[in-house]
Amino acid sequence: MRHASDTGAQSPPPGGMFSGMFSRYVSPDTVLADLDKVVRGVSQAVALARDDLAEYRRWRPDIVADATERGLANWIHDRLWVHLVAELDGVPGVQIRDDEPHREIFVGLGYRLRVKRHHVDGNVSTYPTEGALAFFVQEPTLDGLEEIRLAVGYEWDRDSRSIGDPLISLRDGLDNVVWVVPLPDATAGSGQLHDLTPPALSGPAAPTVDLPSDNEQETESE
Repeated sequence: MRHASDTGAQSPPPGGMFSGMFSRYVSPDTVLADLDKVVRGVSQAVALARDDLAEYRRWRPDIVADATERGLANWIHDRLWVHLVAELDGVPGVQIRDDEPHREIFVGLGYRLRVKRHHVDGNVSTYPTEGALAFFVQEPTLDGLEEIRLAVGYEWDRDSRSIGDPLISLRDGLDNVVWVVPLPDATAGSGQLHDLTPPALSGPAAPTVDLPSDNEQETESE
């Protein structure tokens, strides 16, 4: 698990996240406990999207090889979202907003999630619109009324163009990573998950903002 000190991100101010407001950032253990069924769904959806990508490569390796990074990311995002919606269908307390390009998951009264590709340095891919940047700011509010905004998705290996571990992360600002937790993978299609005790991520790295080029389009834009 990466913490702010590991990634070079700023630590919360003394006395808590916001003085007189949050006493601290929510811990990954609390998040995993609160979102148990949701993180299980994320793990299963990532495994299924990984299978989809493998099948796509077997079917048309030339198309996959010619795809741009942004184009392939959008294809994977669509497949992951389809599987995630199916996995979370009927889960108590979960509401899904699917109003393209706005795709969000609300859990209970306090959690708001977006699906994002994570890179090995902890950063996420997003078009840096005002709405996208605002989403990742943990806004001050009174205790018990806070909205905790999280990114769920997967780690992307840019060199091999492959889907790695399913992840969940908390950041306070796009480039200020508080923590990143890899979730044990699911066996695609079986519905069975391994122990959800989060393994550690090795090696500190400073996050960066992944900006699209002028000729790229981002389906995850706000």
